[in-house]
Amino acid sequence: MEAPIVTLTTDWGCKDFFVAKVKGRLYSEIPGVRVVDLSHQQAWNDLATAANVVRHGCMSFPVGSVHIVDIGSDVTSPDASMASGERQSLLASYRGHYLVCSSRKLLEVSLDSECDELVALPFPDAVRSLSFLAYDQYCDVVKALLSGAGVAEIGQPCAPLRRRSFLQAQIDGNQLDTMVVYLDSYGNVDLNISYEEFEAIRAGRRFKVELDRCIGCSERYEDVTTISRHYSDVQLGGLLLTVSSTGYLQLAVNKDSASRLLGLSYTSKCRFTFVG
Repeated sequence: MEAPIVTLTTDWGCKDFFVAKVKGRLYSEIPGVRVVDLSHQQAWNDLATAANVVRHGCMSFPVGSVHIVDIGSDVTSPDASMASGERQSLLASYRGHYLVCSSRKLLEVSLDSECDELVALPFPDAVRSLSFLAYDQYCDVVKALLSGAGVAEIGQPCAPLRRRSFLQAQIDGNQLDTMVVYLDSYGNVDLNISYEEFEAIRAGRRFKVELDRCIGCSERYEDVTTISRHYSDVQLGGLLLTVSSTGYLQLAVNKDSASRLLGLSYTSKCRFTFVG
């Protein structure tokens, strides 16, 4: 049997013992398990970035993988969680993967379609604190899944996810309005339109990029009229439009930060004007 894979995506950071504690328990109790760190630097209120890790990171692993996603866990009591419905830990089966997640809202913005199965995780009775459910509960969930337990056996019925989507690009005549939905660690910025969607709207026409920018920021964006295949297609320090690894259009600066040089941030506007 192939060794099972468990991934970790959290907001714990790498300074403390939290990651080691969870990994140690998984390695101790699940023979042959492989634990993969995806990210431990997520911000609790940055759903867009976390959603990209789930959508493009978790889903790149083999079917059958289990993903612990513990970001923004703020459960204070079972009563408060059950009353709000927003602060339940959930277990989802989705396209052959299993997601153990501390945030209902994060799953709602991360998944493109309905879950195959979805349950709420009951609060463990044997712990004195609910501050580290990843260790006190999620490890048990992973162990049960990898031992052959079904999703319905582990959790309790709950309301289905309510699909949440980020604002979509808008077309109006010869103008296409998009926005920044992701900034990576290099300062590259992804827009909320895929290359395929853009090409269908463009229909062979020429275009020009217009950006929201801060006062004093570079105006080199006026030169962007093509889609580049690689950062080196432009001169050092030049701005380009390319396609990110996720398939979405991306603005970048060769060997520098587009977000810093152009003052771009999450939800900054980018307009394409088509000619011809």
